[in-house]
Amino acid sequence: MSSFYFLFSANAMVFGALNYAKYTKDWRLEKKLLNNTLLSPASVDSGRWWTIITSAFAHIDPVHFAFNMLSLYNFCSLCAFIPGMNGLHLFAVAGGSAVTGGLGFLYHRKQKVKEAGRSDWQSKTRNYNSAALGASGAVMGVGALTACLVPNAPMQLMLIPISFPLWVFVAGYGLVDSYYLDSSTSGIAHAGHLGGLVFGAAYYLAFLRKSPMGVWRNIQRMVSRR
Repeated sequence: MSSFYFLFSANAMVFGALNYAKYTKDWRLEKKLLNNTLLSPASVDSGRWWTIITSAFAHIDPVHFAFNMLSLYNFCSLCAFIPGMNGLHLFAVAGGSAVTGGLGFLYHRKQKVKEAGRSDWQSKTRNYNSAALGASGAVMGVGALTACLVPNAPMQLMLIPISFPLWVFVAGYGLVDSYYLDSSTSGIAHAGHLGGLVFGAAYYLAFLRKSPMGVWRNIQRMVSRR
């Protein structure tokens, strides 16, 4: 849990700085912060490659910040009781998922730029300058790892008094992101979510599949019974 508190503190400081600049109308500070945290094809092509990582620590909207941090807290609380799980694994998954989520977002946007017709400059410009920020990719990665480790842990959606197995919860988010991946009206970086989810599942298969409660061991038991 100390790893969670570190990640939370880092996100909270950037969230506080961005909102301080916004509400005090310190435009110079706000511009500097956004230039170094907003991830877009334009920002990376301009040489600000570090936004692939820093974007995962930045939130402006309080609801977005609260939802990501609450989700991360819930996943980390479950991981704290799993044998063999420790803070280094959490940092590795959160960091790796943030990077793959950022790369997934960039790849998807650049593909959209290529797919746009030569005369469709509006679509090209929109996708090239489309920016993402937030820890959602990292949270999805930690969520995927947790779902692989304790797939049947009960999970509830906010304001809905019905419990779902964790694997259904995470898989559902993955399906929703896949469905809206090419939506022109969605303001969510679905490709970033999917990039984080893939990394979390891959990390489990590479390093933690020997966990006695995990998906891999359950599959092995089912096969051996046959």
